[in-house]
Amino acid sequence: MQMKKFRIIILLWVSMCSGMIFAACGEQEASETEENAQEADQAVEERKKRNEEKFYEEAQALEVDREEAKLYYERLCADNVFLDGTAELTDLLIEDLDGNGQKDMAAMVQEGEFYLYGEGCIYFYMNEDPAYCFRDDDYPFLFDLDVVTGDFDDDGHTEIVFESRGTGNGAAGDWHLRILKYKDHSMEKMDFPSESYEGDDREIYIEVTQESQKNTYSAYCPYLDETIAFEAENIFEPNRTRVVGYNVGGYYNICSMEYEGRDALVVSEYLSGEGGNVHCVGKAKFMIQWEKDGSDRIVKWWIDS
Repeated sequence: MQMKKFRIIILLWVSMCSGMIFAACGEQEASETEENAQEADQAVEERKKRNEEKFYEEAQALEVDREEAKLYYERLCADNVFLDGTAELTDLLIEDLDGNGQKDMAAMVQEGEFYLYGEGCIYFYMNEDPAYCFRDDDYPFLFDLDVVTGDFDDDGHTEIVFESRGTGNGAAGDWHLRILKYKDHSMEKMDFPSESYEGDDREIYIEVTQESQKNTYSAYCPYLDETIAFEAENIFEPNRTRVVGYNVGGYYNICSMEYEGRDALVVSEYLSGEGGNVHCVGKAKFMIQWEKDGSDRIVKWWIDS
């Protein structure tokens, strides 16, 4: 009987100790949960503050006065572009994009945590229209926004061309370009000339040849069936004429020009020499125009060395 009582006492003591331990663990977990929640709230408040500060800094750099900038900032907040402080403003443009005398806005936003590319989008505010949110399955577009506009298909409406740099080499092959048409208060996507034409002899490909003469190269473009000779510095002494490089695929460095009385878009591609991709011998420049039916063509090209 005494042994039985002793066992019962031991079991009660173990049960009481376990309860105390579980209670202590529960209190610790609750404390840690509360602490994590406070840290998360603090991070949100800090991001909200950074977004507001960055917005007004960018607006000031764009020579937009504080009162006018406030109206644009309030539009972003009203649309919850920053997702209650969990998204971050990474770039901003405020200027007249469609040439009607009224400023427009493009806000680039990073959503979620940044890892390699992360997630991002661009909000376009054209005149008094509701925001158009641009997203892309192939690239998130979350920093280094560059924008060029023009009527590149000569139909009386504005095309918005924009590019963003990736996290790779930053010079070639890691820039991402898109084009949108602004028409009837809406945006629609357009295409660039493809770098390959299925079932077509044309190809946007540059073959770089090192000539036997020192610091002399030539570039052949099958698309236009043209060869351009140019000068650039050799890495290795030439002993014969040979193909040594090519264009590193990926348009970048956008700008607009006038060509034969029309707007034209100019893009670049990086050309490598005998030293590989790190050996830049020049940049192929392509001038592009579109037709009203949406078809595109390269009308001219040259080499910047």
